[in-house]
Amino acid sequence: MAVGSVPLTDPEGAVELILRATPQIPAWPQLPRRSFLENMYVQFSDGLPGRILDVTNERLWVRNELPPDELIAFVEHVEADDLDAFAITPEYAAGLPALEQALRGYQAPYVKGQVTGPVSFGLSVPREDRRALLYDDTLREVATTLLTMKARWQERLLRAWAPTAVPLMMVDEPYLTKLGSAMLSIPAELTFPPLTALMEAMGCLTGIHICGGTAWEDVVDLPVDVLNFDAADHLEAVTCRREAIASFVAEGGFLAWGAIPNDERAAIDDGEGCGRRVLEGADALAVTGAVSVDEVLAASFVSPACGTGSLPEELALTCFELTTRCSEWLRERL
Repeated sequence: MAVGSVPLTDPEGAVELILRATPQIPAWPQLPRRSFLENMYVQFSDGLPGRILDVTNERLWVRNELPPDELIAFVEHVEADDLDAFAITPEYAAGLPALEQALRGYQAPYVKGQVTGPVSFGLSVPREDRRALLYDDTLREVATTLLTMKARWQERLLRAWAPTAVPLMMVDEPYLTKLGSAMLSIPAELTFPPLTALMEAMGCLTGIHICGGTAWEDVVDLPVDVLNFDAADHLEAVTCRREAIASFVAEGGFLAWGAIPNDERAAIDDGEGCGRRVLEGADALAVTGAVSVDEVLAASFVSPACGTGSLPEELALTCFELTTRCSEWLRERL
C-alpha cells in the first residue's frame, strides 16, 4: 500500500510508480513538490468558509468570524448533498486525473483514496488569532463536514473509475501520535467524535494512518477497517496493545504494516528484514490466542512507514521497491 505523498512532480510518473509497486491497491499520489496546493492541509481546504490562502508565502488560515454568505452557501451545498461542490480539482490534486487514465482497463481488488483527518487538520490550520480551529466549536464542525464531503466525493469517483474494486478511504492523522502525550493534550471529545462522524458517513472501507505510537486501544473503537502504522520504528506501540489489535483483526479488521523505513535505512534494508518486522508483530498478536500468524498475514498490507514526499526522489523509489520485495517475501510464507 502506498502512503500519501511522493517527491515526484510528474503525476503520470507518480501513478505509474504506485501501480508498479502496489498493483493490487492503486492510489492517487499527493505531489507536494509540484505545488503548495498539494500540501496535505491545503489540498483539502478549498471550499472552507472564511479560508485565506497565501500561496506566495505558503500560508493558510481562517477568519475568526466566518463570512455569513460563505457559510450559508456551504450549508446549502451540504444539505443538498451536492458532492460536486466539494470536488478536488486537478489544481489541488494532479494525481487524481492521472489515476483515472491509468485505471482505464485496469483491474485490482482495491482502490485507495485519502483525506487529511479532522484532528490533524484542526490542529494545523489556525484562525486569524493563531488559535487552532480544532478548539473553535463552529469551525471544527465545519472543517469536519468539509473533509467528510471531500472523502465522499472521492469515494463516488473511485467507484466510477474502478467498478470492480473495493474502495478504501484512508484518513491521515499524524497528530494522533500525541494522544496521551504530555507535550500536547488533545481532549477525547475533540478527537473521536469528528473522526467517527467522518468514517460513519462513508459507504466504503475506511482506514486511519498514524505514523507513530498512539493509544491504539482507543483507535480500534472507531468505525475503522484498516489500521496503518509505523512498524519500522514504533512496532512496540502496537505489540504492547496486542489484545486490542488482535481482537480488531479477529473481528475482520485489516492491518497495514509500515515496515519499510522512509529514510536512508531503506537503501541498506531488504525485503526479508522488513518482512521479519511484520512476522515479529504477527507473532506478538498470535500470542493472545485471538488470531493465528497466518490469519494476521492474510489480513495485512505492507507500506512505507509514512509518506515519502519529503525524501530525495531516488530514496523514495527505493522505499517503493522495498515495499514490493517485502510483500513478495511475506507472500511466500502464506
